Amino acid sequence: MSRIGMWFDGGGEFGYGNIRRSIELGRVLADRGHQVDLVPLSPRASGLCPPTPAGGGVPEIIVLDVPYCGDEAVSRARETGARVAALDFDGVEPPDLVVSLQPVRRVPEQSRFLCGVEYAIIRGEIRALGTGHETGDGILVIVGGGDQDGLAARIIERLPDLPVCVVQGPAGVPLRFDRADVRVVVNPPDLPELMARCAWSVSTGGTTMLELLCLGKAVHVAPRTEAETIFARRFDAAGALLGIGLDRLRPPSPEAIAACEQRGPQLVDGRGCERIAAEVETLL
Repeated sequence: MSRIGMWFDGGGEFGYGNIRRSIELGRVLADRGHQVDLVPLSPRASGLCPPTPAGGGVPEIIVLDVPYCGDEAVSRARETGARVAALDFDGVEPPDLVVSLQPVRRVPEQSRFLCGVEYAIIRGEIRALGTGHETGDGILVIVGGGDQDGLAARIIERLPDLPVCVVQGPAGVPLRFDRADVRVVVNPPDLPELMARCAWSVSTGGTTMLELLCLGKAVHVAPRTEAETIFARRFDAAGALLGIGLDRLRPPSPEAIAACEQRGPQLVDGRGCERIAAEVETLL
């Protein structure tokens, strides 16, 4: 058994997905027999993850997952003497291993670099639901852990007279909508089931989009960043999305929904955690 430190940060407008996927990867590594220490790198991240007991001993490997330049975190990890792996890394200070979903970030030449959608981290609760579930008539809107710029409201404006459920994350500004057909749920414990039951969905171009695709749900993407736009275009070109951007958001045809429901799980098979865990173990 080896000791592995999961160092992560996130919260606010961006980065809640980093926290969720770090916790999931840590769980998978623990299931494979390793001692895993969850180490949030900021008070905000600490407040958005489960209570974490203080770790003991020096980790042999540190896995970094931060939504900003990772150079400082890599330097701090190196000071412990551990080997370093990083998820979706951007920076110039070289980790030993970098695993990324897309090749648009800075990756040092000295790092071993693995890139592809096959490394998408999907929570176990999502994978357990599969793609064979009942579907309602509601539209699910999820725009991340925070929504300080009012993206959810702009989405709702483009979906008049339709039943919509808006998921507000734990770091979000309280949402209010003066429509009887719009309801807001805050950090719901049954989020995977809500995702599985929706008729179709709207999300940003990050972790939630990948989870919806894995569930076989039709998704329209409203990206917040240029990186999310570039990432979503890959799935749109493969026929897995209803569209990208608020200007293209409109109720889809049943045929468009059915096509996305078939294509999504083909691209995101839910086995990314196991693939990453196996690569992390090669550093031992």
